[in-house]
Amino acid sequence: MAAKSSITRIKELNIDQEEALLLCGLVDDVQDPLALEPRPYRYAEGESICRPGDPAECLWIIVTGSVAVRLNDQTLFVRRRNEVIGEQHLVGNGYRRIYELVADESNVEVLIIDKTKIEAHPESGVLWRNIAKIISIKLQNATRKTASLGRQLADDTRILHAYTNQYALSRRMQSGGEHQADYVVERAVIWFSDVVNFSRFTLKTSPERIADVVQRFFNAQTTPVLDCGGHIDKFIGDGLMAFWVMKDKRESAAAICAEAVNAAEQAAKNVSEIKIGNEPLSLRIGLHLGLVVSGDFGSATRHQFTMIGPEVNKAARLEQIHSDDIEQGEGALGGIRLSQEFWNELSEFHKGKFSHQFLVKAKNIGELDVFTN
Repeated sequence: MAAKSSITRIKELNIDQEEALLLCGLVDDVQDPLALEPRPYRYAEGESICRPGDPAECLWIIVTGSVAVRLNDQTLFVRRRNEVIGEQHLVGNGYRRIYELVADESNVEVLIIDKTKIEAHPESGVLWRNIAKIISIKLQNATRKTASLGRQLADDTRILHAYTNQYALSRRMQSGGEHQADYVVERAVIWFSDVVNFSRFTLKTSPERIADVVQRFFNAQTTPVLDCGGHIDKFIGDGLMAFWVMKDKRESAAAICAEAVNAAEQAAKNVSEIKIGNEPLSLRIGLHLGLVVSGDFGSATRHQFTMIGPEVNKAARLEQIHSDDIEQGEGALGGIRLSQEFWNELSEFHKGKFSHQFLVKAKNIGELDVFTN
């Protein structure tokens, strides 16, 4: 809260004060501006010139320094030398102040023009016209600033969406802008995917070519995930992590698992259509259903919304399984690998498409039943 005002009266107008009176726009086309009997005062930094609720009985012209226009302790504007302040409440709002005006520098000097002097002036009509013009100019500037802030907000929103997912944003909004997202135990489908053997191309191909291919195969995966209601958690090398959340117990796990399978099939097809030379790329995907802990994790200075827990690790291991990990089962592992928990939620139609069952030994997990296409 700004300090209480302690006003010091100045004996007479000096050159700077007269210049401020003439250049502020209030006395344009006025033959006798000194008939307004401007009264000069000084304020120290932090002192209030007026507070919300004060009667609007005058306006001020800034001679030196600057004045902050505040609302609820937030600075909306800073007005400077040769500007008029406090004029708008002379003509509306029940003639009461809405904003607080606070000296924003160590030595602020103003001229006070009483409303009674404006009304009694022989050219009061011209003065009120000039006040209306000053208000109009400020309104135009405020409109431009609002439009600029709107464009900036739209740009910031696009950037934010590029670096995080909608689910994480909604969780953070619920926690408030100054707080991390709360930690919650949720039932979720977890997706891990990776482009097979892509790393061997990275040091043999130009960086520009690699960047183009990477962009293409990430688009090939993220589009089906988003189209099927999933969220992208993060990109990991040439792979990614995604998830679908069961928002409540009534939500059908079968429906969400079906969406995740549809996304996986489309992503695998999309990636297979991308070739380096004549060699098509291929995709491994692990899908698992289980309980996870979600929220903002990281250090004191940087954190990220993600999901952690044994079930997340299990989904990652499903994607990483190789033929050497097979303990039981015949044939080759398919590109899309489903856990027993995930497979159990599928319709008979989808179970038929992923009917190849393997018992595998996953690193740091142990034996897993895996179903592939």
